Amino acid sequence: MSRQGKGIERRVVRFIPFQGCARRCVYCDQRIITHDASVGDEVSQSAVRDALSSMSEAVELCFFGGSFARLEPGLMMEYMRSIESAPHGSVVTFSSYPGDFNGERGKALIKALRNYPIGTIELGIPSLDPHVLEVCGRQDDAGDIKKILAALQDEGFHIGVQTMIGLPGQTFESSILDVETLGGVMYPDSWDLRIYPCLVLRGTELEAMYRRGEYLPLELDEAARQSGALLRVAERLGFNVIRVGLHDSVSLKKSVVAGPYHPAFGELARSEKLALELFEKHPKGPWTVKSAMISQLTGHGAKGLRRLAELASMPLRAAESLIKII
Repeated sequence: MSRQGKGIERRVVRFIPFQGCARRCVYCDQRIITHDASVGDEVSQSAVRDALSSMSEAVELCFFGGSFARLEPGLMMEYMRSIESAPHGSVVTFSSYPGDFNGERGKALIKALRNYPIGTIELGIPSLDPHVLEVCGRQDDAGDIKKILAALQDEGFHIGVQTMIGLPGQTFESSILDVETLGGVMYPDSWDLRIYPCLVLRGTELEAMYRRGEYLPLELDEAARQSGALLRVAERLGFNVIRVGLHDSVSLKKSVVAGPYHPAFGELARSEKLALELFEKHPKGPWTVKSAMISQLTGHGAKGLRRLAELASMPLRAAESLIKII
């Protein structure tokens, strides 16, 4: 099962915040995450077609920010047909709830999508823990999610998964189990994976929970450590991790009330991952590091190197002396 349009470099992204969402998850504000409070109202089929018709090379048309497959069927298919205005080889990628493909409507939708060039179907699967899903206001069932993933793969669709850490009621162990469970139903071709830390955003139900003392977000260091370990497990299982942490923006920075916000969160997670890998290979060193990766140890106040020294139970200078760059 290979992704259609693999290798396409140009993307045309249209955000449709909250469109198609049956309800709002406690942690979510799509308008903040997609940077523009009005962008969803300005997405028209004609505007999409105009943008695509001006392209000279194949593009990936992306619909993010809502639940695309839960849009009114006529509107959804009109958006899909927009790809006909794009150069040959172009594809459509979109994000949705897994439950959008459940039941008879879901079967009919899967059949209809076979008529279009689909790049990736990205599914929001913040957790597979029933308690976490309930607390977060998600209408998902872990058993159904696994069946839906199998059904989509059987039809040849390339899957992307958006998962989270630090959600209400979620533990590090359950996050690891979620990724391992997803890996168990993954077909040989790699899935795309995005890992997001849970942030408390202004105006969300999670902010109210936080202020009432019902939710305590992860500290930055702990979130980076969990993400680094999760990233390591995911890559071992064959996931193609395409992002760790939310895309930074002025609106996001202004809206974070609490939680592990950092503009380079993904780099912190990769520093943790590298430190774990080096320690596992040689608990007391020496450690060989490629020059292209040395910044993962030395960046952000030598965070990766400090973590490696901590794991090896040695002074920072001692750990540094055992690094060999190739």
